Amino acid sequence: MTRLISACILNLLVVFSVVAQQPRKPAVVCNGILLTRFTEVKSEGVKEKDTSKILYVQNSLKDSLFIYKIAGGIRSEATAYSLSNDRKGLYLRAKSILNGAGSIEPLKITFSDAKHTVLINQDEYKLFPEFYAKVKQQVGKRHSVIGLFNLMEDYLEDYSINDIYLVLLSDSHERWGKGIRQSKITTQRNQSDLKDTWNYKYQYNCSGKLELVKGTSAEETHFSKRMNYLNPGLIEINIYRNTEDRQIISRKASYDPLKLNLLKQTDHIEITGKNTEVIITTTIGRKILGKLKSLRMSQAEVIRLVDLNK
Repeated sequence: MTRLISACILNLLVVFSVVAQQPRKPAVVCNGILLTRFTEVKSEGVKEKDTSKILYVQNSLKDSLFIYKIAGGIRSEATAYSLSNDRKGLYLRAKSILNGAGSIEPLKITFSDAKHTVLINQDEYKLFPEFYAKVKQQVGKRHSVIGLFNLMEDYLEDYSINDIYLVLLSDSHERWGKGIRQSKITTQRNQSDLKDTWNYKYQYNCSGKLELVKGTSAEETHFSKRMNYLNPGLIEINIYRNTEDRQIISRKASYDPLKLNLLKQTDHIEITGKNTEVIITTTIGRKILGKLKSLRMSQAEVIRLVDLNK
């Protein structure tokens, strides 16, 4: 009996020793960024002003991003983005936290090592080899939501992804470096079943910085973006977007990459057929909140956090 008891004690000590030696999983930490967005809209002699808040909460694994929009003192929108694998592949999923309904269709991400190409559903992004390896590591292995959004930066609206200001959300100092060679993007028309396919070309300056993006189809320009690096403390961006020949948006934006806390942009929107022009001026300030308790927050928690950081 004594030998049996001794053997049992020895086995327990071995088990406890093995458990103690196993590395502990790092605790998941959440970090918050709060944007304050001031908007002024001018149309046909009428001027309207609005102030809203956008709260970004991202976990330390970077595979989940929750976005809360606060307008009129209430949490008006809340969307959870996550990037994960299942038996069918790698998918970006978005879900409304307020009503439980999906806000966008899942986007499937596929990598082609032979062609250095990333597919997002049917859209094709051909990358330079070094940038492809980086994207595959960040997005394919680490499941970084922001890494994927950086690739989709010019087309987030086409994927029904809203309220994303990447220059204020990401601290990447390599932004607009030599990354995408060319892409082919398909857009769905709003009021019909027709789709349009656009071919995008990218030009870089002698320093390897993005200079021009232009998307065309049958000589028609759908999108263009021109970058002007005025000095180390100021970048100017000019964007043109033609939406189904019904709405033309010309945007001029500027921000300071050394501060990364202020973005200014002015949109001139021409609505064809109505001879109407709308001018929207937006100024967005950023405040880093640091560590937060959780990705998912109730309305009371969101409002309390915003009130504490006015």
